[in-house]
Amino acid sequence: MPKNIANSLACAVVLSATTLLTLPVAASGFKLNEQSASGVGTAYAGRAAVAEDASVVFFNPAGMTKLTRPELSVGVTYINLEGRFQGSRTNPAGTPSSFETGAYDNGGDFFPNPVIPFFYYVRPVDDRFSVGLGIFVPYGTNSDYSDKALVGGFADETSLKSIDIQPTFAYRFTDTLSVGVGIDIVYAKGRLSKQLDLVPYVVDGHPFASILNKEEYKGYENTFVVEGDDYGYGWNVGVMWDISPATTFGFAYRSEIDFDLTGDSEFKQDTNVQVFNEAAGAVVTIPKVNKQASRVPLTGPRSATFSLAHQVNDALQVQGGITWTDWSSFKYFDIIATEPGIIDDLSGLGENYIGHIVEKWHDTLAYAIGATYILNDQWLFRLGYAFDESPVKDKYRTARVPDNDRQWLTGGFRYSVNRDVSVDLGMAYLFIDRSTLKEYNFDLNDVRKGVDSAEGTYEIDALGLSLQLNYRM
Repeated sequence: MPKNIANSLACAVVLSATTLLTLPVAASGFKLNEQSASGVGTAYAGRAAVAEDASVVFFNPAGMTKLTRPELSVGVTYINLEGRFQGSRTNPAGTPSSFETGAYDNGGDFFPNPVIPFFYYVRPVDDRFSVGLGIFVPYGTNSDYSDKALVGGFADETSLKSIDIQPTFAYRFTDTLSVGVGIDIVYAKGRLSKQLDLVPYVVDGHPFASILNKEEYKGYENTFVVEGDDYGYGWNVGVMWDISPATTFGFAYRSEIDFDLTGDSEFKQDTNVQVFNEAAGAVVTIPKVNKQASRVPLTGPRSATFSLAHQVNDALQVQGGITWTDWSSFKYFDIIATEPGIIDDLSGLGENYIGHIVEKWHDTLAYAIGATYILNDQWLFRLGYAFDESPVKDKYRTARVPDNDRQWLTGGFRYSVNRDVSVDLGMAYLFIDRSTLKEYNFDLNDVRKGVDSAEGTYEIDALGLSLQLNYRM
């Protein structure tokens, strides 16, 4: 391949990848809260201080010592997400989208509706020692813009899937104090893509107008895709302390988990790829573009939860809590080549970077209050409210993370069929602040803005429904 053509293609890959990897989800950042139906009802308020069922494995393993019989909790959460974008773009040639009639749209409803499963089991060994197992989804996201989306040059498809297998152990040291630990074994898989405008439309009068506008403009010509997977390992610890017969304090800490998602970066159409070569003043065709083996470092953040639960009377319990999440650990998102290919350290960063983004997320706090009311032996009702900060600063918001602060309004109930079987239902509506976007493609050092950009406004709504079955053995 001639050197100037190879360089043109390599630059196109770099520009395509520099904004490829940032992750939006319904929950703050890419961490999922939806781990039980009983927790949804109170907006997860006080969950580290409550041991209602086997889902305590996730929220605070120390609470397993409060379950007197073996117990199984299994369920699923369905989230109905709606995302709308209204805006405009400027392509790599500096041409605004208003000149390219019919080539683009606003991306449609870009959020598929996810289903999140969870499974927990607790078994008391004796009066003081309990063991448990949790299988759940700790991180995840799924968004998919239309193929003609205005923001497609920054984000197309984003998919992060994970599963955590967590064995847990708890010991009650005194009648009022228990400690629990868990080991997290996590598998994560990611797929991210963006659209490529390799032969841009230009307005009349541009030096290359006669070359680039000979045929009808088709918008994006190709798609750049990155896929990878890895296993990560972490740990968690919890403490549950009965301050008084009516009041319980809970603390739960989760460690960060590091992944190195290893896979391939590639053009979706890898044969006869057309690229405009400005140095040659021509559109060139490259017969074959090979896959580029690559890796994506990713860190799941550590977090700490402080909870209180107070029994007002025999029927009413109130809960509250604060969760801190170390999102400031998410400083960069990189795609790094792992063997020779199209990219050969064009960034000068010391490795074969295909993409490098400075994220600059910040730590967050989430606050929640809730109440549980026992009507009779069969019915229990829940209400909750939460405020969840977004880790994304307005200045650094991207089309992959149109994230903003959100408020939760939740409710739910438990119906006990008998002493052994009960069913929980929880519902949550998220009021997410409207977000504004003004995103540019940057060079690999995040210094120079490119001419291609997207700006506009996002409106996002979310409704969650969670169902859980509990069985005491």
